[in-house]
Amino acid sequence: MRKFLVRHLWRALVLIIAIGRILPAQEPLITRETPVDTVTLDQWLHSGDPRLIAWAADFAQRTHDATILAEMTALLEQMPIPQAKGLDETRAAQRRAVLAILDALIQQKMTLPITGVRAIAEDFPGPAAILAARLPLDQSRSMLEDWTLGATGTWGGRTLARVASMMLAKQVGPSAGIANERLAQFVISVVSASEEELQVTISSSPGGRGGGSSTCGDSLDGKPRTGWPVIFGYALVENDPDTTEPVVIELDGDRIGVERIEVDRGWGTCFYVESLDATTRHRLIAHWLGVGEKDMSWQPVESFTIVWNNKAAYQRQLGKIIEAQRAKLHATGQALRQRGILTESEAAISAPRLIVTIRCEIEPCPLS
Repeated sequence: MRKFLVRHLWRALVLIIAIGRILPAQEPLITRETPVDTVTLDQWLHSGDPRLIAWAADFAQRTHDATILAEMTALLEQMPIPQAKGLDETRAAQRRAVLAILDALIQQKMTLPITGVRAIAEDFPGPAAILAARLPLDQSRSMLEDWTLGATGTWGGRTLARVASMMLAKQVGPSAGIANERLAQFVISVVSASEEELQVTISSSPGGRGGGSSTCGDSLDGKPRTGWPVIFGYALVENDPDTTEPVVIELDGDRIGVERIEVDRGWGTCFYVESLDATTRHRLIAHWLGVGEKDMSWQPVESFTIVWNNKAAYQRQLGKIIEAQRAKLHATGQALRQRGILTESEAAISAPRLIVTIRCEIEPCPLS
């Protein structure tokens, strides 16, 4: 009888061990009230488990744990940063851990080395812009110049190109331009990439037509994660009157700020950051010339109407309009030279482009 019981107890023990190997390990329950110390947070931070890393960042931020915050700065430079597209469950969790670390660093007003800011820029433009603004210009200048080259790239790249251009533009002035060759090259690049679109309408009578539209957007709600802390992200907004977060950059009343948002909640805005384009480059030039953008001699879009009489009269009027606008554009470089921002040779090669579009409102069009 005793041998029978021992044999069955042994089989039961083997079965329990086998089941334990098959079933997944139960994740420890963590809440905001869980007692922790620096040793525990350090173990979580280096566990390789994105959920525990996120909790370590959350506790470190709320308890102002300087030791863990400093370690997170170093860890962030080593962590893989999954791109937002095509995320599976594992990479989505890794991305949330990165967001938790960035949020802790931003909320605790920490800085991130330039290598770390570069590493997160493509996937987290909002945090990258915030952290870049905290660095001295002599450390961030090269990165900001690289960012300005992304004006035609991804949405994040276009946003950072605009932010970087405003940060660099603020350093340009009559006393800084000629003395700093790199700033002068930045000015030349902005002016040379600027353009005026000359819209000429051929009509049978004076007058014109126009219109515009704008859209606002909302993101879809994310999927809440059980057992995780609340994860926050950062969105850049421009001239949003309701923004309470710190301003990233302000230039002539044009203000780019941030909104701290829960990533698992829907979010939308009508104050998206404008790209670095003809309109925003025009503002930079106006800033360097010390005038309001509306007081510039030319605008990014200029509209003229030519009332049709005959082809010769049309060609004469069109020629006068084009030459007048070209003269204004070529004068831009000289005006920057007079302000002491460009040298004479630099001014000679700096002029916005003129793009001419013709629209005929007469049917049939006499130019056909």
